[in-house]
Amino acid sequence: MTEEENLNKEQPSAAVETEAASEPLEESPGETNEVCFDYKEVHKMMETIEEKNRLFEEQTDRLKRLQADFENFRRRTRQEKEELSLIVAQGVILELLPVVDNFERALQSAANQDAKVLLEGVQMIYNQLTGVLEKVGLAPIEAVGQNFDPQQHEAIMSVQDEEQTDGAIIEELQKGYTIRGKVVRPSMVKVVNNG
Repeated sequence: MTEEENLNKEQPSAAVETEAASEPLEESPGETNEVCFDYKEVHKMMETIEEKNRLFEEQTDRLKRLQADFENFRRRTRQEKEELSLIVAQGVILELLPVVDNFERALQSAANQDAKVLLEGVQMIYNQLTGVLEKVGLAPIEAVGQNFDPQQHEAIMSVQDEEQTDGAIIEELQKGYTIRGKVVRPSMVKVVNNG
């Protein structure tokens, strides 16, 4: 036989093998299908898995660092807030100490002075104290003659008065205050209610 005849005989058998490989194999009850992968495919899949694992680890580490940074930020912020509160409190106390000193002097000299001089001294101390409080941002809430505002006033009593409009404040029982516009204590007031 010549070489060509040998090649012709081999090619039909290769075609039959390809057809046989594409046809599903019939399973017998005890057999399992084995899936075979090419070494290159397996290697490529393993590289992909390793790359995904590496990316996952990087993201996990990044998340842990971000969480730690956030916790450190919260701790620093809390500490700074506490330090700032302490500094503000110290400043206010330093402003109030001269007022306390003046009260002590007034009490010591009360036995030697008449009531009128003592009253003048207390009035001066009161003015000094309100000046210090205004300096740190304290302001009284206007009440008498104003309309009732539940954000700034607390109605303790209500009265009927035909000469006044409903909701008008006719008496302030306790002064209210704001610090830089925020109510720290509402005014306790008597309000007109003609209804």
